[in-house]
Amino acid sequence: MLSQSDIKYINSLKIKKYRKKYSEFIAEGDKIIKELIDEGLEVVHIYSIHPTIQHNKLVQVQEHQLNKITSLQKHHNSLAVLKIPFVEMQLQDEWVLMLDDIQDPGNMGTIIRTCDWFGIKKIVCSDGCVDAWNPKVVQASMASVGRVQVVEADLINWIQAYPKPIYGAVLNGKNYREQLFDKKGYILIGNEGHGINTLLQQKITFPITIPKIGSAESLNAAIATALILDKLH
Repeated sequence: MLSQSDIKYINSLKIKKYRKKYSEFIAEGDKIIKELIDEGLEVVHIYSIHPTIQHNKLVQVQEHQLNKITSLQKHHNSLAVLKIPFVEMQLQDEWVLMLDDIQDPGNMGTIIRTCDWFGIKKIVCSDGCVDAWNPKVVQASMASVGRVQVVEADLINWIQAYPKPIYGAVLNGKNYREQLFDKKGYILIGNEGHGINTLLQQKITFPITIPKIGSAESLNAAIATALILDKLH
């Protein structure tokens, strides 16, 4: 059963400040929940109408109860509350994605999933980014958020503390297809509408551009990330 206090608490985890306060987040759907468990994330509770996951923290609920806690337009049979894992990122000679103020949860989730596909295991986000544990981000990442380390930081300070070559996606850089990429560094992607902020642009080592052929004003941040990550291999 779900009490009113349970419902209130679970719904509070849809808000960033409460996710940070309690270090917990929600995930929905049996497949996503199972994958997150397989990646070692700690389960607080699993609430399910028709349980398919065997777990000692499983609570069977009624459909009308699940409707009160889902973050989706249509619930996915199960919802889990899990602990946000502690991340202490240690940088090696590797590629790291750096994101400046990515605000759309769908974009962020797709970017995390894309990094997982291309073997990029670390993402550094500016404080203005939507957080990786937003329910819509978790959903769009299809559980990749459990395999890719994501941290929030002041990007200027981060670059000063952990210097690497920075390949920044801008409108007036070198064609990314003609750019020679090192074996390590940062790939910097900016805000969906405004791009990379001015201060960060000054830190870019190699400004790169995805050439525009048509008339679109801008390229989706997740698509831009996928194109550039594909070029690294």
